[in-house]
Amino acid sequence: MKALLQLMYLGWWFFRARFLGRRKPLQSVVFVTNGCNSTCRHCTSCTKPEGIYSKPFADIEHDFDYCYAQGARMLDIEGLHLLHWQDGAHSLSDIFLLAKQKGFYSISTMIPAAQYDAWQQLHIKVDVLWVSIMGLQDCAQLGQLNNASLYMVVNNQNHQELPDVLSFMQQHPGIQQIAFNFHTPFPGSEQLALSQQQRKEVITQLIDYKRQGHRIMNTVSGLKNMLTLRFTRRCWICNFIYCDGRRSPQCIDQANSHLCQQCGFSMAGEMNAVFACKPDTILTGIGIRL
Repeated sequence: MKALLQLMYLGWWFFRARFLGRRKPLQSVVFVTNGCNSTCRHCTSCTKPEGIYSKPFADIEHDFDYCYAQGARMLDIEGLHLLHWQDGAHSLSDIFLLAKQKGFYSISTMIPAAQYDAWQQLHIKVDVLWVSIMGLQDCAQLGQLNNASLYMVVNNQNHQELPDVLSFMQQHPGIQQIAFNFHTPFPGSEQLALSQQQRKEVITQLIDYKRQGHRIMNTVSGLKNMLTLRFTRRCWICNFIYCDGRRSPQCIDQANSHLCQQCGFSMAGEMNAVFACKPDTILTGIGIRL
C-alpha cells in the first residue's frame, strides 16, 4: 500500500509538472557540512571558505520541512565532512532518522571511497549510498563493498580507466550500480574537461557497455542527451540548500548559466528524458528510488 501511494504521488507530481506547468522540485539536496577547497559554484564549497562549518540540527530540520512543503519526496544529504557532523547530543544518524520521519520516500548520501569503512561502522540506514571514486585506484579500497553504488566524475585524466572500473564492478556483485557525470568546466578547473571528441567517445562507450548489461545507472536516453547537450533543461526538478542557508531552485546560479552548454551533470539529461516519457529513464528512476 505504501509503495502504491508513493507511485500515485509521483504520477500526480508528473501530471502537474508536465501538463500544468507547475515547477516544484521532486528531489532536494541539503548540505549539512562543507570545507572543500574546490571553487565550484554549484556546490557548498564556496559558502564558508574560511573553514569547516556544520549546520545545526534545528536548521537541518527547518530545511527538511521546507523541501517537503515544496513537494520534494527524494532527499540527498550531502557534505564533504559528513561523517564528522555532530550537534550536541545529536549524531549523524539522527539526521537520516529525521528525514525518514518527515516522510521522504527515499534518502541518499555520498561519501568518498576512503571513508567507506568508517561509514560502515556507523550503521546508518540509508536508502541509496553512493561511494565516490576518481578511478581504479579508489576501487582497491572497496573490495568488500556491499549494497552500495559507485559514483564517478569522468575527466580527461581518468576516462581511459572506464573499462577497468566496469570490469572491477563485474567482479563484485555487491556493488549495485555506477553513475557517471562528466567534468563541468567551472572557473579554475577547465583543464579537466573532456574535449568534444573525448566526450563523444566516452558516452558512446558507456552506451555500448550499458547495452551489454553492465550495471550503469545512466540510461541510454539520458546519455544521448548528454552527447549532444541540445535538450530543454528541467533542472528545477531538483533544488539545493547550502550550509549558509542559501536556497537555489537549480544546480547552477543564473550568473553561471553559460555553463549549461558545457554541462557535465548527467541528471540534467535524465530529467529531460523523464519529461519526454522515455521508458528506460522512468523505470530506472523508480527502481532506484522506490
